[in-house]
Amino acid sequence: MPATGILYGHAFSQPCRSVQWYLDYSDNTTVERKVLDVLGGETRKAEYIAKFPQHTVPGFEMEDGFCFSESLAVLKHVAQGDESMTSANPKEEAKLNEYFGRHYSQVRKFSTEVIFAHLFAKDAEKTQAGLDLVKPYLEAYNETLGKQKYLLGDKLTLADFLFAPEVDQLAWVGPETLAPYPNILKYLERLTSDVKGYKESFANARSAPGV
Repeated sequence: MPATGILYGHAFSQPCRSVQWYLDYSDNTTVERKVLDVLGGETRKAEYIAKFPQHTVPGFEMEDGFCFSESLAVLKHVAQGDESMTSANPKEEAKLNEYFGRHYSQVRKFSTEVIFAHLFAKDAEKTQAGLDLVKPYLEAYNETLGKQKYLLGDKLTLADFLFAPEVDQLAWVGPETLAPYPNILKYLERLTSDVKGYKESFANARSAPGV
């Protein structure tokens, strides 16, 4: 049974995109989506904080009013029951959980620094510093994607839904940003052509209010 409830978010947010993209990919029509003016401070209003004390997005409200946040928690919740996103092989599940553990301290952490330095602070020095910090992780994933179709093998997993939105926005700094990582570029092209919802997710992010 598909997930039901309300997803609170903003199309520019990479973690929100991960969840929104999965909902589109899985043809979910039972989750209501509420777009918030995050950049305008809507997540800091009392009404939102009462539901999500950390005032972050994405936030998810279940039908009984139970609320929780954090992209991985929300993504795993809306993907419950989707056998294509899980594996009976304990080694495959271990690699998936390994990526979950690394995501927020690697590509997510430094890609966020790059995007905010470039788009909002307009600080070229900080932008380059962020690119230098994310470089070893991109190099490692570029090597991995030279050997397989998706991040953890030849099967799309929730790791891809987390990883791709973090990496593709780096191209907004300039076309040269991802040029050193040809296998990542091919991977993003593959998602664009082959995976439902990804292309629209990227386009919506760039045209999101306030960006």
